[in-house]
Order: sequence, then C-alpha cells, then structure tokens
Amino acid sequence: MVDFYVAQGIEFLGDAKIGGEITRSGAKWSAPNTTDLSGRAITGDFHIEAIPVSLKAARALCNKEQAEIAEQAKMARETVKAAEKGNWWTPSHRALQDYYESLGIEFTGWGETATGKFYGVGVRWKSAGSSPENEHAAIPSDPGLRRP
Repeated sequence: MVDFYVAQGIEFLGDAKIGGEITRSGAKWSAPNTTDLSGRAITGDFHIEAIPVSLKAARALCNKEQAEIAEQAKMARETVKAAEKGNWWTPSHRALQDYYESLGIEFTGWGETATGKFYGVGVRWKSAGSSPENEHAAIPSDPGLRRP
C-alpha cells in the first residue's frame, strides 16, 4: 500500500528517534524543492491544489466521519461537506480549520493565492509538546508565499 501511495505522489510524514515512537505523523502531496513560483523554476509533475488546506485530509487524520466533526465543531454536516469540497475562506471554512488546529493538526503546503497553485498540501500532527491549549506553532513565512 505504501508503494502505491508514494507512486501517486503522496509523501508520508513523521519524526522518528531510535528507540522512540514516531511523532508528527501525517501525509502530504509531494512538492518541488523550491518555493520560486516564477513558472520556470518549478519542473516536474507535481500535484497542484487550488486551495492551501485540505479539510478532508484533516478529518481523515482524526479518523472521524463528517457527522462527528460537524457535531464536535458545532456545525451542520452539510457545512462540513461544503467546506471539504473547497468552499474556501468562508467563515465556516475558517472555523473548521481553527477547530482542527485546536485538536493539534498542522496544515502543510505552500503556494500563491493569486495563481491558485498550492504544492505540498497535507496534514500532520503538531509536535509532541503541542496541545490544543498551547499557542499554535509558528509557520515560517517566505515573502510572496501564502500559507493557511
């Protein structure tokens, strides 16, 4: 199964230490090694998403059904369904993203809102020291790039 997903362009995430557990597990679409979006710099066949976060992947990481997430996030199931389909940057979308982040999920990926091209979109658990009560982990930023 792992070989199948890797062949599809999925990159599995996790930090491992000898004799310890794997932490920060998750998955994302493979992305170019450069963040230069000039058009000439990105070569290869990479999966491109039109939005910078995948709420459906976040739900899968939680191993929950839409109805469970809707109840816990205090939303209608249809709202969760619409947000997962890409109704992007509506107040409901932001609220759902905040809900997942409060559970300890970190969204990955980078790209540019103007072009609608986002690479490396995926999810992972935050570091072992993170918890819903802690501040959200800082996301490094590069000039001109948009992150969720």
